[in-house]
Amino acid sequence: MADIYNIDGTVIEKEYKFPKVLIAAPQHESKKYCWEAWSQRVDALTYPNYEVYIAENSESDDFRNQIKKDHPTYKCEKIGVNITSVLGRTTEAHDACRRYALKNHFDYMLHLETDVIPPIDVIERLLYSKKQVIGAVYDIFHGKMRKSMVQTNEPLDRSYRAYRTVPFIEHEEPLFFDGTVKKVYHLGIGCILISNYVMNKIPFRVDLNNIYHADTWFANDCFQRDIPIFADTSIMCKHYNSTWLDAVDEILKPIIN
Repeated sequence: MADIYNIDGTVIEKEYKFPKVLIAAPQHESKKYCWEAWSQRVDALTYPNYEVYIAENSESDDFRNQIKKDHPTYKCEKIGVNITSVLGRTTEAHDACRRYALKNHFDYMLHLETDVIPPIDVIERLLYSKKQVIGAVYDIFHGKMRKSMVQTNEPLDRSYRAYRTVPFIEHEEPLFFDGTVKKVYHLGIGCILISNYVMNKIPFRVDLNNIYHADTWFANDCFQRDIPIFADTSIMCKHYNSTWLDAVDEILKPIIN
């Protein structure tokens, strides 16, 4: 939108600058099954000022080369392939997204994991709330195991064990998901908008002697710095996590680097 002027040349309305948003995601060839759906949705997003960064951490170069060929506008870098633990390599890819956003002076990063499919206007709707950390809602697992990746209450011991303990979404307090923005204790990082300010303060990290993932540490680090996390309960994303149950035993093994 261009500036609008009075007859004497003074500005009535200053041109609006859309915040610069990086859509960033770790990616591994194990998620090929949903890559097409994810990339098609990202390309269809309606926000006018975003770029895409992929932290590709597959063992081979095949999938990275495919991404670069099919999506030449995406920035795709090889990340963390020398890290032996899955948790360590994935977390390095998470933080590579953050570092890239900071290095290239993005106002916000939409950390959008490649098995999470948001509405096409997700960036505008998250920006509208003017929060430092705000995300959309999505489920984890399926059927009877299904539950929302959001925790509404601070754990009494404030420990890193506070992880995905919310009841199944169908058993949640019925007034919570009312389409408004709510302060939460923990939110999955599958679709979360993070400001430049917070990215400068809090890296993605893990403790390789723990089973807790980067989203757990991020929530607790925000808590320790008095940075509130919000969920927009009007934004529901599809989560293509159908292969997770097959890998759950491997994910929950003690982590040894």
